[in-house]
Amino acid sequence: MSNQRVLVVGASGLVGTNVVQDCRARGVDVTGTYRSEQTATADVELDKTDEEQARSVFESVDPDAVVDTAAFHAVDDCETNRAKAWEVNAEGTFTLAALANEFDAHYLYVSSDYVFAGNSDETPYRESDAVAPLNYYAETKYAAERAARVAERATIVRPSVIYGLESANFVTWALGELESGNAIDIVDDQVSAPTYAPNLARASVDLVTEGETGLYHATGPTSIDRYEFTQRLAEVFGYDTDLVRPISTEEFGQEAPRPTDSTLDSAALYEWLEWEFDTPKEAFESMQSAR
Repeated sequence: MSNQRVLVVGASGLVGTNVVQDCRARGVDVTGTYRSEQTATADVELDKTDEEQARSVFESVDPDAVVDTAAFHAVDDCETNRAKAWEVNAEGTFTLAALANEFDAHYLYVSSDYVFAGNSDETPYRESDAVAPLNYYAETKYAAERAARVAERATIVRPSVIYGLESANFVTWALGELESGNAIDIVDDQVSAPTYAPNLARASVDLVTEGETGLYHATGPTSIDRYEFTQRLAEVFGYDTDLVRPISTEEFGQEAPRPTDSTLDSAALYEWLEWEFDTPKEAFESMQSAR
């Protein structure tokens, strides 16, 4: 499959960086795009909301597969900047999916567990369960899922709380604070199954190189609240766990409502892949050894 040409949109971000690295490790011909900052994994400029620019990139690369990781994912900001959220997440996704279809390319879109309401009596959610977005970010991501299906060969993956070392994310922020000896307040009433970015990247490349289409939940195997997740992070990296302090969502005061428990069941993906994503402890240990 190394002769395939893969276009990774949003290759300067956490997931995109890992997808490009995974492709390169396999000898896959890969091109990565960035919107505002060129990186070692992203050297072609592309704003997914600019149809003319997107068409130019597609004509230049002529991809066999497109992995779209680009999104406006600041959940609270999506509430106050709805026009931008819709333009990037919904309209931009439609633009890329339509181009992928025109160029006969496989299109993989990275969605979110937030498309579910997160009522704990319904979890873990399976792919067949009905969605019920709680906030505007989630609404635009679900709209993007529908837009992605404009491509005849479309794959949608739903990760959750993606983390790793390659780009700024919740875990890199927490490690920075803990290393500085700063106490951090972490919500203890938001539960999910966090996704290790290298696992998601490997799975995404497997899916597109094998031509697998459809909807897959793509999270880690462990359902855990944010506080306990951060406690385990501190433990593995040898930081003072007392610096991690529990706080309720209500006390924390986030702009957009969050699901209480958005744990996804990723058994279908694991069965197809014939391997499972790492637990947080396994991922943290890999991160520590690579740091």
